[in-house]
Amino acid sequence: MSSRTAELDFGMGFPGRGRSGRAKTCRANINGAQSHPRYEVATMAERFFDFWRVDVFTDTPLTGNPLAVFPRAAGLSAVEMAAIAREMNLSETTFVFPATSPSANYRNRIFTPGGEIPFAGHPSIGTAYVAAMEGLVPHPDGSSVVYQELEIGVLPLELICEGGQVKKVVMTQGEPVLGTRMKSVEPLAKALQVPIRDIGVKGLSPQVAATGIASLQVPCRSLDVVKKMNPDGRALQKVLSKFGEKIVCYAFALEAETPGAHVHARGFVPELGIEDPATGSAAGACGAYLAAYGKLPAPTFVIEQGIEIHHASRIEVSVETEDGKPKVVRVGGQSVPIIRGNLRLP
Repeated sequence: MSSRTAELDFGMGFPGRGRSGRAKTCRANINGAQSHPRYEVATMAERFFDFWRVDVFTDTPLTGNPLAVFPRAAGLSAVEMAAIAREMNLSETTFVFPATSPSANYRNRIFTPGGEIPFAGHPSIGTAYVAAMEGLVPHPDGSSVVYQELEIGVLPLELICEGGQVKKVVMTQGEPVLGTRMKSVEPLAKALQVPIRDIGVKGLSPQVAATGIASLQVPCRSLDVVKKMNPDGRALQKVLSKFGEKIVCYAFALEAETPGAHVHARGFVPELGIEDPATGSAAGACGAYLAAYGKLPAPTFVIEQGIEIHHASRIEVSVETEDGKPKVVRVGGQSVPIIRGNLRLP
């Protein structure tokens, strides 16, 4: 050790912590040139947790649906995870733990700023991307499968890799379930501030559907109708509350504005006061819903979402049917990392 610096083992190339997540030593550079700008001193009592910030369902930074992922979260309590999710202030933050199921590679706990949720699409896909890039699961070139443990059960995810990089993650969602159909669309149309005639198309009307988490699928007459929607949040929440908590209103048209896309969608979550840039769970439910009525654009199709809020996303949906009914639904997309850092806790 020189007289000018106190050398440290940060481990994994992250400032202030070893692989265990505990601070080991600190770098005290007399000149200040090499000291970490945030953590001048780290004590043995402090804990550091790596995190990634990724944009999901896109290959372009600062678009898609943002997600924070803590790939080595062992040692965090539920209270701490909830507080971290509030601090991150994203729609979801995920925490990776060793699996409790023998059939899973890892356990994924998903938190919104309001608390833990059992499942969501883009947090599952983004977490699988980070788990692979962190080396927590194997990701050989080509196609391979990992198993993610969630509150709703163990779900398989396909990793498609090239040159050591994860190019796409495809998730098999839960069993397709179709629920309540709306008897009257007038309250919904008023809440979305569109004419009644613009809600529903031939053979399709608003209905609850789920492949893990329920959403209200709202087919619309045209792309223009969806783009011009300006929902009244309170009125829409009143409509959705009849179907459950934190239900997404997934309004869509069977046309799109970008090349290669088949469906244009918007996801409104008035209970949280947000429009979601990309809703993987609702996109999968949309595929199941369309398949049930023979309206699939193709066995594998692309939903564009988030364009109106400047976070354009592309969600790939595949549906396998049996006797005209949806049996297996898969949702996939790309992810792009934009931030890597660590969080310091006492």
